[in-house]
Amino acid sequence: MKSWIPGIVGLGILLLLIGAAYYHSNYYGEQDQDAAKTAVLIKDIGIFLAAIGLALGGLIDTEEDKFVRFGMLLAAAIIIGLLWGSLISYGYS
Repeated sequence: MKSWIPGIVGLGILLLLIGAAYYHSNYYGEQDQDAAKTAVLIKDIGIFLAAIGLALGGLIDTEEDKFVRFGMLLAAAIIIGLLWGSLISYGYS
């Protein structure tokens, strides 16, 4: 596996978790709108990095088994589909 693929996906998942945790801690705290928008932005960047890392890894990495590559593409498609369907977006209020 190319060394940058797990790094990009891992960074994306880390940013996703940080953004979601920060959003929820702010939601139950002082309700600062700028902090909520920043948390949603960090979460969305994490989702983008994870999906792009999985998609490019599935397309580029020819050393992996074909089922692993298919799983990476399927995971990226599910993430992008959920993002387009607004199921994993908090939105701004």
